[in-house]
Amino acid sequence: MVYNLNPLVGVHRWPEFHLLFELSFGLRGPPTLYKSSSQDAERKSPVCSTLISSQLNSSTISAKMMKGMIVKNMSFKVGQTLTVVGVPKPDAANFAINIGPDDQEITFHMNPRFNAHGDENTVVCNSYQGGCWCEEHREGGFPFQQGEEFKITIEFTPTEFLVTLPDGSNIHFPNRMGAEKYSCISFEEDVRIRSIEIK
Repeated sequence: MVYNLNPLVGVHRWPEFHLLFELSFGLRGPPTLYKSSSQDAERKSPVCSTLISSQLNSSTISAKMMKGMIVKNMSFKVGQTLTVVGVPKPDAANFAINIGPDDQEITFHMNPRFNAHGDENTVVCNSYQGGCWCEEHREGGFPFQQGEEFKITIEFTPTEFLVTLPDGSNIHFPNRMGAEKYSCISFEEDVRIRSIEIK
């Protein structure tokens, strides 16, 4: 089953986040797209406050004080590759991409930090399980620029997530939860996501 989320079906605009999104669905019903409140920034218990889109129709939705997005009920399986294209804000401090079984736990957290949490120009990866962060993983360079488009791919293998950064360098992060499929992807902080594709 392939969910292709590239060209435009819904355009969702709010001050912190612009999203061009297409939802093309497979067998078990569409993914659902949520906007999440700014309370999620430090990864407490996430709040999925408003359903944005779960249908194949065009819509424009405005909101205030929103800091992120959650895509649920999708299928990212072993053997597939996730491609994300986005743009950090011109004054971005950091942003995060999260993959997990639900919106409460994260098997893969990728957090490029321009200047945040005591780090500068560093990519930090981690997992969030049982209400706690696990051991941080730091690898590779920092090929991100504030205000400039990036493209990353995340290949899901049986043992790890193989991330290819915009400069072609790689990050190897273990599949700590060991599952063969994850159904939730979320984005946080200072980034505008332009497209997502799983194939």
